Amino acid sequence: MKTTSHTRDRGTLGSRLGVAATPSPAGVPALEWEETPKTSRSVTIVVPALNEAGAIGQVVKDLVKRYPEYEILVVDDGSADGTGGIAASAGARVVRHEWNRGYGASLKTGCRQARGDVVVTFDGDGQHEPDDVQRLVDEIGQNDMVVGTRTRDSHVPLLRRPGKFIMSAFANFLAGVKIPDVNSGLRAFRRDVILRYLHLMPTGFSFSTTSTFAMLKSGRPVKWVPIKAKRRIGASSVSQVRHGLQALLLMVRLTTLFEPLKVFLPVSGAFLLVAVGFLVANLAEGRTVPQTSVITSVSSVMVFLMGLVMDQVAALRREKHE
Repeated sequence: MKTTSHTRDRGTLGSRLGVAATPSPAGVPALEWEETPKTSRSVTIVVPALNEAGAIGQVVKDLVKRYPEYEILVVDDGSADGTGGIAASAGARVVRHEWNRGYGASLKTGCRQARGDVVVTFDGDGQHEPDDVQRLVDEIGQNDMVVGTRTRDSHVPLLRRPGKFIMSAFANFLAGVKIPDVNSGLRAFRRDVILRYLHLMPTGFSFSTTSTFAMLKSGRPVKWVPIKAKRRIGASSVSQVRHGLQALLLMVRLTTLFEPLKVFLPVSGAFLLVAVGFLVANLAEGRTVPQTSVITSVSSVMVFLMGLVMDQVAALRREKHE
């Protein structure tokens, strides 16, 4: 399999992306955006955090205590409550966005700044168990991504359950396989693999959904490991309707990107059914072929041919990145 290298111009990258060091407590050196060599740690736990002052301190302390050999990297996404300083005091390496850029942007920053060969994403709101990290890392040898699948006894707010069901059903249809948990925030990646897909990742809350589709659609080995999620500390900034619709649209876009015929064929088939329906109805009444049937038939063919072209483009694109 061919591999691709990834290089970036570091000169003014931090200023361009709005990434800066978090002000550190006395005696703690300021953190800078820099090309850092890999250390003896093979795992980096990336914790995105936005105004998580109530939870981040204990989250970091638990991770540092449980995994002293791992790098704990907190990405402070422009918090206004001192989240970054608390995380640094608790023992984490902290990178700060000067303004709020989004959950996905924080994870992308974390993946790029990680020093380990394996990147584990871990929410900063206290809902994940530190012991589950090792269970995911243990499976990464044979898999490019390992997802923590929330079990039935995990805490899920009642208002989110209908949306979660709709999203899961839609994701299973588009992916063509059963996805146990499409948007779990606890997951592990091979860093060299996830870096190849960062250009596809959104800056918002759909990073987890996007990474799931990207790995599955490109044939990467993925494993699901059951975990139990607790009630989060503090209020969530996720909008069930707005972010849910964004996630559904994103899944369609990703399916079009990786497997276009999965989207174009049903649309083409729908046009064809309409054409046949109008044709049968008109012939049954002794009328000529209706103009509607002609238009929808042509539309069906055009959509089908467009799908074939898109499928070839997608195949060439996959070959380029494999």
